[in-house]
Amino acid sequence: MKTKYFLGILTLVGFMACKPAEVSLSPDLTAEAMTVKGRNGFQIGQTIQFGQFTTGKVRRGWTQGYDLPFTLRFQKAKEKLSYTQFDPEGRTAHVVCVSKFSSVELPVLGDFFGLPLDYQNCFAGNIALGNTNWDFVLHNPNGDFLRERASAGLARSAGKQIDIQAIRGLKGQPHWMEQLAVYGHEFLLDGKVVAAVSTVNRGKVWISESLDYETRLVIAAMATGILLRTDVESVDMRSAGNAD
Repeated sequence: MKTKYFLGILTLVGFMACKPAEVSLSPDLTAEAMTVKGRNGFQIGQTIQFGQFTTGKVRRGWTQGYDLPFTLRFQKAKEKLSYTQFDPEGRTAHVVCVSKFSSVELPVLGDFFGLPLDYQNCFAGNIALGNTNWDFVLHNPNGDFLRERASAGLARSAGKQIDIQAIRGLKGQPHWMEQLAVYGHEFLLDGKVVAAVSTVNRGKVWISESLDYETRLVIAAMATGILLRTDVESVDMRSAGNAD
């Protein structure tokens, strides 16, 4: 198994050295790619931008009190993020994200979403838009090497739901290599992919303009959180001459 693992890694490195890495997206998705700015570099005063979607300063660790039911349950999570997400028209969503849960908190997280979460690695959060709140969870966000335990999740608000599925493929790579890593996530409404985020290099985001403003803002907020996760596993092609 170790020999197969290292052969797979060597093949992946050789594949990336020859071509710029681009994620393989669902043909359902019709949207322009937005390159991410601000993901790398200093975390002090960090802001994230893609297209005309921007954030205020990202805070790591909550420096003020939050009385949302979601945050009250998960104060002991080791990683905490908070930021304000802005859309192109200046509308705002206030976002808190948590990950690296304790073994005690994981069952509570599963109960909160009514899901049988048996994964040790979960990423979750709350998105507040005025009087509307969305809660989201992404379980097993990095996937498992050569295993079938998928990375997936969902966001919910008052009867609405956005499903999340992993992007495991790069354009032009052999099919068997799709088990090597998770390169981002796609967002689905009614089974159709309407947006995506790539964690390759600095990152890219796609959001269909056919969506209403609330859905676009919620997806942008989740995409930002996924890009900010500190344990995200991504492919870095800059050393191979790709500046994306």
